[in-house]
This record gives sequence, C-alpha cells and structure tokens, in this order.
Amino acid sequence: MPRQILLLMKGHPATGKSTLARALAQRLGWPLLVKDDFKDRVLDCPDANGRAYRLLWHVAATQLQVGLSLVADSPLSYPEQFARAQALARHHGAELRVVETRLAEPLWRARLEARPASDHRIRGWQAMQTLLERYRGCWNYPIPAAIHRVVDTALPVERLVSQVLHWLDVSTPESTPAP
Repeated sequence: MPRQILLLMKGHPATGKSTLARALAQRLGWPLLVKDDFKDRVLDCPDANGRAYRLLWHVAATQLQVGLSLVADSPLSYPEQFARAQALARHHGAELRVVETRLAEPLWRARLEARPASDHRIRGWQAMQTLLERYRGCWNYPIPAAIHRVVDTALPVERLVSQVLHWLDVSTPESTPAP
C-alpha cells in the first residue's frame, strides 16, 4: 500500500501557494482542501478564521481516515495550526510534509497590489504589513527540516511541481505503469 501523506502548504498571501497547491493536487490526483473555501462559507460567523481551520482539519481527518493523501492549502501562520496538523497526521499514521512558498519582496509586493478585492483576502502591500504586525512573528515557528521544503515561487509552476514531487518521492498517476 502506498504511503499516506498530509501535504501542507504554508506561506503568506500572494506568494503562490494556492497556485502550487492546485498544480500539485492535480498532478498527484489527491484531494485539495483550501482553508479560504471554508472561510468563505463562515465569514459572517464569530471567529471565522478559527472555524475555517476547524473545518479544514475535520475534512482532512475524514480523507486520511479513508486512506487518502491530500494537499491542505492555508497560510499556516499560527504554530497552533501546525501542531493540530502534526497531531492529525500522527493519529492517522500519515507522513506530514510542509511546502512553504516565498517570494522576493518586489515581486511579492507587485502580486499583492494586483490582487482583486475580496471580503477577507489580503490585497496590497500596506495591508500585508499590517497583518504581519498583527502576527508579531508567530508565523516564523520552527518546522523540522526533514519535513519542510521552502520554494521560490518566482520559478515556473511546473518546475516547482517537479521539485516538490522529487522531494516527496511519490509517483503520479501518469508515471504509474498500467497493471
């Protein structure tokens, strides 16, 4: 039986994590869970962000319970959420891997400025700086090097997908020979 992986995407808004998450999920044939999809549905509720994460982990647990690997796309800015994912993977006997997206400031700034307006997604460099101040550095928690890969999303997405697949050491549906 192939090994089971809980692949977490981590990174600030507009660093390319969702684009890479979609490309990885599609290439691997794994479910993709997007925290913002849940947040869109609970935006009018108190603690919408906390609720969105609770829903994300609940659905991830269901996928892991039935033996599926999956990609979970969220900023993963809070160490508590990383700890929750660690516990979830441990409980289901899945490997935990984290791909963190980063981008040089000029390109990151340009992407933030070009983002469309949204109810809760960060748009603009100044809004990002305000968010980073609110975080007070909490997003910069330690992740064991063996399970953590930082990627520069200025590279083409297909190149990043290849790098991550090589790091994960997994076969994709198109690379698996027919029986």
